[in-house]
Amino acid sequence: MINNNELIYKMETVIEYLKNHGGYDYELYNRLCPGMGEPDSNIVEYAQDCLELINELIDIVDNKQRQALFEEIL
Repeated sequence: MINNNELIYKMETVIEYLKNHGGYDYELYNRLCPGMGEPDSNIVEYAQDCLELINELIDIVDNKQRQALFEEIL
């Protein structure tokens, strides 16, 4: 079983490390938007986006588990 708190804590730790060690200067190109000639993001923003996606996935799983429990009770 995945420990949600551990996952979030570790991702937050990675983000803090990147912020304090030049992560804002590590620019990235958005490969999903071809034709862009300049970097449009940085590694810190990518890591923050990943954390948001992790939180969304946790919410989805939690909601499905609650729904299954509710259906089981009925």
